[in-house]
Amino acid sequence: MMNPQEIVNKQLEFYNNHNLDGFISTYHDDVKIFNLEDNSVILEGKKALKERYRERFDIFKVHSDIQNRIVVGNKVIDHEYVTGLKKDTIVKAVAIYEIEDSLIKRVWFTFE
Repeated sequence: MMNPQEIVNKQLEFYNNHNLDGFISTYHDDVKIFNLEDNSVILEGKKALKERYRERFDIFKVHSDIQNRIVVGNKVIDHEYVTGLKKDTIVKAVAIYEIEDSLIKRVWFTFE
């Protein structure tokens, strides 16, 4: 059984290599992704996750560089610099990953 940091490391590796199936495999079937600002749901479930990230991988060629990481229990908090989301711009983001049963169950995002 992998610890939370190992799971998020694997997810990041798949993300940066644009390996959609590998990326999706790190998530729980009923994953929920939230906007941290208002706790609204951005998406639910692996199918919606796959649809959202297919374009990001195939067209935008997104890439994330972790600037800082904190691990607290089953939560991994990353400060990321993401390229590919906006043309010629580095997007600064914070992601909080909650791990359950060795899979990412919930994620909260906020962007600068």
